Amino acid sequence: MKPLYLTALLALALPASTAAQDAKPTPSVKQAPAVAAKKAQEPKVYAVGTKVPETVTMVDIDGKKTTMKDLRGKNVVFVWYAKDCPAIKASQARLIATAKALGKHKDVVMVAVNSDRKDLADAAPRKDDKGNKIKPFAKLRKHMADKKINFGMMIDRGGKLATKFQAKTTPHVFVVDAKGVVQYSGALDNDPRGRKKDDYVNYALTTVTELKAGKAVTTKSTRPYG
Repeated sequence: MKPLYLTALLALALPASTAAQDAKPTPSVKQAPAVAAKKAQEPKVYAVGTKVPETVTMVDIDGKKTTMKDLRGKNVVFVWYAKDCPAIKASQARLIATAKALGKHKDVVMVAVNSDRKDLADAAPRKDDKGNKIKPFAKLRKHMADKKINFGMMIDRGGKLATKFQAKTTPHVFVVDAKGVVQYSGALDNDPRGRKKDDYVNYALTTVTELKAGKAVTTKSTRPYG
């Protein structure tokens, strides 16, 4: 950010020598060196192996804010989500089952992140014909209720969080460990069409299981479908 400077007009009659003596340092909104240095060190994107800064803030469908600092000590599974995406529809039951399995652990959180413009179009609260208040994201709320979604929904208007994580599709899954380090990026599982393969692997569950057991993550990335 460019520094902004405040200037004052000196009276024309004021002698130059007096003006020089009375001159005060020009106020500036430059960041303190320590703050500027810290920001310069923050990663441009949150790739696998990168630590997500504690200052990263997310807002859920009800407007509640959560920072990555709040989530330290927990393994977090992020799933990029768009309610009308065919791949989301195909994996909906498996997403719900994954959230249910992860929900058995107090130190694990699964949340969806929605960057879809269509889903987020009705962001403003409004009233119906009878004057009753309608909460923001009414269509998305109805979808969550109809599908019995059992995980939170973060709102990413403008796709800033998607850009940072480099989310490419829906669903694109990321697993962040208890220290805030991205440990996995890719598909939810190896069964995009839900054909119940014999060699089925749920990458999100596997990654969290390995992290909780103190083991190295065997699969760091896969190609996300969607």
